[in-house]
Amino acid sequence: MVGIIGNKKLNQKGYLLIESLVAFSILSLCMAFYLPFVVSMLKKVEAEKIAVEMHRIQYEQVQKIEQHQPIDQTWKTGGKIFTIEPITNTIQKGVRVKYEKEEISIEILSFQTSTP
Repeated sequence: MVGIIGNKKLNQKGYLLIESLVAFSILSLCMAFYLPFVVSMLKKVEAEKIAVEMHRIQYEQVQKIEQHQPIDQTWKTGGKIFTIEPITNTIQKGVRVKYEKEEISIEILSFQTSTP
């Protein structure tokens, strides 16, 4: 005869262990798919931050050119060092911003505004 303790029978002692192992394996699988996704998203966010920062630096350097001020050679922000080079190989002025393998450049046609 099987005795009853509370609502559980005495012959179901291993059920809790199996249930815990199944729950743990399901959680492990979820984490195995979730962590690489989060890491790739963090890398994309970092790349976008760098791109935005490069464009901001470029904009500020163009403003300096417009005001006939010398441009900066390097720019340090957030622990990153960006290299800034003037573009002088054409009639137009411009700026090239580099960070590691990435590079953006802009050439300025004119700072004069036209009136209709």
